[in-house]
Amino acid sequence: MKNLPVDIAYLYEVFREQADHLLEHLQAQPAGSPEQDDPQRLIGVMSDLCKILREAEACQAGESTETACPPEEIEALGNFGLQLLNDLSELAAKAELADCARELENLCLPLGVWIARRGVEIQQLAPVVNALAWHANQTRSPEDMQVLYGLATEIVEAVSPHLSEIGTRDLHPWRLLLINRAIVATRTHRPSLMEPAFTAIVEQLPEDAPRFFAEGMQQMDRVGYPEPVREVMRRFHALFSEKHTLH
Repeated sequence: MKNLPVDIAYLYEVFREQADHLLEHLQAQPAGSPEQDDPQRLIGVMSDLCKILREAEACQAGESTETACPPEEIEALGNFGLQLLNDLSELAAKAELADCARELENLCLPLGVWIARRGVEIQQLAPVVNALAWHANQTRSPEDMQVLYGLATEIVEAVSPHLSEIGTRDLHPWRLLLINRAIVATRTHRPSLMEPAFTAIVEQLPEDAPRFFAEGMQQMDRVGYPEPVREVMRRFHALFSEKHTLH
């Protein structure tokens, strides 16, 4: 996690590796198979898009004399990239290339953070949240969890308002984003990060909060968290257990 670069050069390198793998697989399919066309087209579009995004990145960093892209264009291009990666990931999954599908979707996390750092909004949230959840499940050390928490917070702050205002039930990506960030915050073992993540659950997902903190209390003993972490979890859990008792 410490080595997850948030730049287009890294994204393009990983993308090309997986795209080549996908194309190699498709070339082994019977000639004229309909599934051969869309991946080739999408890969070409994504390759061209990476060049445009790299130029925009260079302009913002003062490394290019080209005219910088306006924010609204960067927003549109970045979110188009998220959609392309998601579409290619789905095609790889249909081709039963599970690892390739996962690697392509995982690129949505650095691209999502890249969009956030340009000061524009994330509109295509679901694949970013899926990538974040995967990294959370693969990350073990509290130090790496702190890095992941920082990335998650950048994503939270860049989400388009219309995505955070619509329904939050079931598998809505905004709901999953806040819950995953709170889980990551707990695994950092840092109360200073747990406080804002837990407060967001209370304020923005009030229907989920009782269950979230009840399950969190169960995890305290199961995993053996240090006392400062337990204290924060107990305090938030008490807010809802006391309300339940009064009723």
